[in-house]
Amino acid sequence: MTEALSRVQTSFSPITDSPMVPINIKLEGSNYGLWSQVVEMYISGKDKLGYINGDYPQPPDNDPSFRKWRTENAMVKGWLINSMDQSLVVNFIRYPTAKQVWDSAATTYFDGTDTSQVYELRRRVFRMKQAGGSIEKYYNDLQGLWREIDFRRPNPMKCATDIQSYNSILQKERVYTFLDGLDDRLDHVRSDVLRLKTFPSIEQAYAHIRGKIYDNM
Repeated sequence: MTEALSRVQTSFSPITDSPMVPINIKLEGSNYGLWSQVVEMYISGKDKLGYINGDYPQPPDNDPSFRKWRTENAMVKGWLINSMDQSLVVNFIRYPTAKQVWDSAATTYFDGTDTSQVYELRRRVFRMKQAGGSIEKYYNDLQGLWREIDFRRPNPMKCATDIQSYNSILQKERVYTFLDGLDDRLDHVRSDVLRLKTFPSIEQAYAHIRGKIYDNM
């Protein structure tokens, strides 16, 4: 996800209202959480968020502002359509307003719980292994899946103490998952992390292992 956001941020500069400026995340059904965050950030950066959140409703045809609204609505709709996989475009292209496209995508791919998507994302997490690849790619892939899960299944707790306890448990589980997927050649480094006096966060565990790898190069 970090790599994906970096590619998207590149497309923000220079700021322009051209509908051809790409959003380098394509909605393909299973990545709605990431897609919606990136697209909302992009449109907000263009100062056109009102076209998807309802702040800029369509004025009457005879209103002096209608022509400007029609042009900018088409532009924002173009950003949304161009950020979708080609196979999905036919499902949204006929909506007349950008807000309708945005709302329809939310209705189609995110119902507030997304149980089946969370299940599939968790399966991908548990099956993911380093498998001889770089530690950076393995870590970033895991973090992307976890962020998608967190978006679809937010922490329901309200008490600050409960939130802290929940996050602590979650961090430990993620460290265990991360360590379990490492290549066997990193067994000694995995053991180092488990012996740390203060149990690390997932970010600290990654930094520790990455540092050990590069120290030995």
